[in-house]
Amino acid sequence: MTAPRRIALLLDRSLNFVRGVIRGVRTYAAEKPNWVLRDGPPRLSLIRHVRDWKPHGIIAGLVVPRVARELIRMEIPLVDTAFTLPDLGVPAVDVDHAAVGRMAAEYFLERKFRHFGFFGSERAVYSRMREAAFKQRVAEAGFSASSCHIEYLADLTGAALWKKAAQKTRRWLRRLPKPAAILCSEDAPARYLADVCAQMGLRVPEDVALLGAGNDDLECTLTRPAISSVAVPSQRVGFEAAALLDRLMAGEPWPSGPLLLPPLHVITRHSTDILAIEDETVQAALQYIRLHVREPMSVGQIACDIAVSRRLLERRFRKLLGRSVLEEINRVRVERAKELLTETNLPITAVATESGFPSVRRLDAVFAKLTGLSPTSFRRRSRPERT
Repeated sequence: MTAPRRIALLLDRSLNFVRGVIRGVRTYAAEKPNWVLRDGPPRLSLIRHVRDWKPHGIIAGLVVPRVARELIRMEIPLVDTAFTLPDLGVPAVDVDHAAVGRMAAEYFLERKFRHFGFFGSERAVYSRMREAAFKQRVAEAGFSASSCHIEYLADLTGAALWKKAAQKTRRWLRRLPKPAAILCSEDAPARYLADVCAQMGLRVPEDVALLGAGNDDLECTLTRPAISSVAVPSQRVGFEAAALLDRLMAGEPWPSGPLLLPPLHVITRHSTDILAIEDETVQAALQYIRLHVREPMSVGQIACDIAVSRRLLERRFRKLLGRSVLEEINRVRVERAKELLTETNLPITAVATESGFPSVRRLDAVFAKLTGLSPTSFRRRSRPERT
């Protein structure tokens, strides 16, 4: 039998993203019978025990600088999945944070917002990357975004968040032109911001539309309204981190840069379920499409049901949204299909039915046109699997 390989997973299991990472690691390890996995939180008090265990490799969420320094000193293969601390010089696997920022900006621009904000950490590398990409894409569209930074990382006390950060956040929200679209660096800050808005009498999403990142079910639904979020491939991150660690333990050289995996899609909940336009006809049509996404529908049927002419409806859609009614129907159906492909194990035939497509062939054609991928390829990109 091959000699055991001891793998330490120093990851904070209280986070939904991290639990997905651990599942991905275990998926990879399922075909490595000699791997012995042991996990614990990335705390300084645990480092001595990790060192005594003599692991052959470590996968860690490096958030606390002293923990990172101690693990690097051990001089064994180490992979970071937090992408939080700058200039570590450690191989990393994580989400493409710039792509998260761009996806969020595109999402808000599609909803015709003109005022934008970013709310998150100034210290965390991943937060800065999301912020920079968000602002760049907004600027390309001719707008600007205001930022408010708070710190919520593991090595910081909560006192600042409860006192100074609250005052700073309220001042920022008061100054922000309304309606405003805000990207939060994660779901937890988005929930915090939703609570602050409620205390200030700001309506979400009518005054402030909030978008988080990570799609943590608990964080997104713990407040009202429920928080929309950018879904990310956490299990795939874990799988690829384990694969990279395996190569490093085999003596292969370090990769030239981090492996960053693209985000999946935006899951819309009530916190962003609005368009920053005042046209009642277009709003009624959009609501109709969302409510009847699973059902057969035509442009003529929608116009009839909201009591306007088809020509008027098409003209207003083109003017305000820059796309046709049919294009909007297809866009909403593809977004629904994305959610089903990543969040469920439904077969492709059921995905087509549940997202309103009359056949798998039609789903394939429209999905590929809008995403550049087949539904099967899109699902495979989000799920860990061995090659």
